[in-house]
Amino acid sequence: MRGRVGSAVRIAIPMGGLIGLIVLPLFLTPYQRSVLTEIMIWGLFAMAFDLLYGYTGMLSFGQALFFGAGAYGIAFAVLRLGWGIWEALAFGILVAAFLALLVGVVAVRVTGHYFLILTITFSVISVLVLQSGHWRWLSRGYVASPFTPPPVPLGPWKLSLVDPLMNYYWVLVFVVVSFVTCWRIVHSPLGKVFQCIRENEERSRLIGYHVERFKLIAFVLGGLFSGLSGALLALTLRYVDISFFELALSGKAVAWTVIGGAGTLVGAFLGASVFIISTDYLSAWIVNVPLSIGLLLLLTVTFAPDGLVGVVRRLTLGSVSADGGKPS
Repeated sequence: MRGRVGSAVRIAIPMGGLIGLIVLPLFLTPYQRSVLTEIMIWGLFAMAFDLLYGYTGMLSFGQALFFGAGAYGIAFAVLRLGWGIWEALAFGILVAAFLALLVGVVAVRVTGHYFLILTITFSVISVLVLQSGHWRWLSRGYVASPFTPPPVPLGPWKLSLVDPLMNYYWVLVFVVVSFVTCWRIVHSPLGKVFQCIRENEERSRLIGYHVERFKLIAFVLGGLFSGLSGALLALTLRYVDISFFELALSGKAVAWTVIGGAGTLVGAFLGASVFIISTDYLSAWIVNVPLSIGLLLLLTVTFAPDGLVGVVRRLTLGSVSADGGKPS
């Protein structure tokens, strides 16, 4: 009986959350809706990092490289090639995934701090190359490249992403599909191999897994979802610039994932929510918001190493035990 109730709860919670995300924007102000849209996009970006770090054990500070590639890819396809929304979005995602493949072929051959340094190096080089002016036809130097998102053809209708509400639902669809896809991946045999590598890379090698190959798959998947988040943000903001490649974005993804709870997927969205809402509302009372977020990260690592998701999980299991039940 308790098992059936637990299964029902596990189904009801995500379904309730999805219904809430569908209905909630109808009652929000335009500004609040824009904040919620950005939370979903940044949560997707953090989830892409969590796929690498939380499930495969690869601490990458290069995710902004693929985030920016996805954003610039879709902008290039719209501005220079004149493609429609579906072709442009696919182009941006594929550019990010291909770039992740190129970087990953080199990066996955090393481990630990060498891997970390390599990802930082690639990210910094990308910014320097764009700032050099040699790619001015793509980035226009330091100047942002504004563009208007093409309409989304849907049968006889054409939906405009310039409409903030329509753009919200557009982002929601991709975030939900991406989350379900990642959830299926991490609970599949492939995901179990990722977690085996995270726990003990040498043992994984000894039992016959081609570790570098599986790490490369995880790296490309992380790059693909990072590129998708970058493309969605470019469509939301309707411009791209070099800041999309900044190393600080990769650092934020790390912070969001750690605060929310690494290796949970949903923790990435929870961490991004806490960060963005805190930054937005605390800035009216606190002068140094980044310092406050840094303190929150420090407290999380010290007292809740499994993040906010872990705290909620412990509280839930504790309440079940207090009622005399056995946590499942």
